Amino acid sequence: MFDLISIRKELHKIPELGFEEIKTQKYILQLLENLDGLKIHTFDFPGILVEYSHGNGKYKLFRADMDGFPITEDTNCGFESKHIGKMHACGHDMHMTILIGFIEKVVANNSNNNLLFLFQPAEEGMGGATRILNTGILNKFAISETYALHVNGGIRTGEIASRSGIFFANTQEIEVVFKGKSAHVAFAEKGINALSAGVNFYIELENEIKKEFPVGKPVICAFGKMNAGVVMNAVPAECRLEGTFRAFTKEDHEQLSALIENVKSKIAKKHRIDAEIIYKAYYKEVINDKTLLKKLKFHASEMGIKFNNAEMVFTGEDFGFFTEKYNGLLFWLGVGNENDNADLHSPNFLPNEKAIDIGVEIFFKLI
Repeated sequence: MFDLISIRKELHKIPELGFEEIKTQKYILQLLENLDGLKIHTFDFPGILVEYSHGNGKYKLFRADMDGFPITEDTNCGFESKHIGKMHACGHDMHMTILIGFIEKVVANNSNNNLLFLFQPAEEGMGGATRILNTGILNKFAISETYALHVNGGIRTGEIASRSGIFFANTQEIEVVFKGKSAHVAFAEKGINALSAGVNFYIELENEIKKEFPVGKPVICAFGKMNAGVVMNAVPAECRLEGTFRAFTKEDHEQLSALIENVKSKIAKKHRIDAEIIYKAYYKEVINDKTLLKKLKFHASEMGIKFNNAEMVFTGEDFGFFTEKYNGLLFWLGVGNENDNADLHSPNFLPNEKAIDIGVEIFFKLI
């Protein structure tokens, strides 16, 4: 049998960013070689689809994401990342390990099912789900259900959480760029101050969102990064804001997108400056099927696992592209430790490995 704790540690040591998961893929493929009854499909980019065709009827698809996060680890766990500036700070090492253990259990039990196991690259803002779907490979299979889990340090190990309907928000990453004209600050009238335009845009947008989206109609628009200028005594020729906007419905998303465009144009006209919005990664909202949720709750009760009713969250997850196409279910898997509250995207995030066996057992019940 596989030593899943060791596998998780090995995966944790080699985090790779989206579409760079070469070592990760090689390691997983070496493990899968030890299992019978599998057909392995690969792509011209990192990613693995494992086919288990040993039953009648449609296929169930189980997905784990592969990529790490661009952050420097600070866990002192003894199996830290060997890749400086990269870390499995979102728990994808746990997700992959659980899927590996699940595949092994399916093979060992000679399960009479048609199953697909997907190791998906580039979940963290690089469009891995759409890249997989656009290959058309999944169209070769009649898929009735699709599942994924996501670890959560805010939930105790041994517990899970989910909800029916909209679970995770749709998300759009953007860059807003203002391009002016540089000039020495002593002759500022000869330039066009891009920083001034960027600051004005930021403040104006916050005010407009509060007006157009009253309390009770939840959306967010946040900018976590802003760059402008090259020296301290010159009018900045360019200002770039990087951020994200998120909503739970398509209608709110479109309304918020239009508002951002309008404010950008208004500020550009006011400052007589060029401006553009660059649209980057986009995730569909994750929508859970109510029948599959009932199935999860039933098996959780059967296993003695506490089920928590989850709230909608502004978290982004490209599993939404799968729930758009198939009946799907995503659930939180608790990995919280009593003395460690660090959660996703923290350099201190270190999920409880006891959750691995729990994840494997839940997936096995869902087939």
